[in-house]
Amino acid sequence: MDVDITSLIDVLFMLIIFFVLTASFLQGTIGIDLPRGNAPRVGERTPVVVTVTDGSILWAGEAVSRDALPMLVARAIAESDDILIAGEKSAPYGDVAELLDEMRVLGVESVGLAFDGEKK
Repeated sequence: MDVDITSLIDVLFMLIIFFVLTASFLQGTIGIDLPRGNAPRVGERTPVVVTVTDGSILWAGEAVSRDALPMLVARAIAESDDILIAGEKSAPYGDVAELLDEMRVLGVESVGLAFDGEKK
């Protein structure tokens, strides 16, 4: 009595392909544990807060244009000021991401992101 194992071999090859593809997708991920909201203050100095609202940018509480950012960032870097970006809830995430990218291009090596604290 002969047993036909052709379908079993097909299923095994499909499983091998599945596991190979899954392993290749997992290589690009980074496992991180995000902060919950009660992070201690890192520096003793008060950082420069850059607020991103729906359509405008505030540098230390004053509205600025994107053209003025290079000068302000250069001054902050020269004075070794910490920069903290506070994105308003109603502001599009893309605006915050663009500002982070612009800061990186302007030479800022470290930027903090402000959050409201732990939800109750």
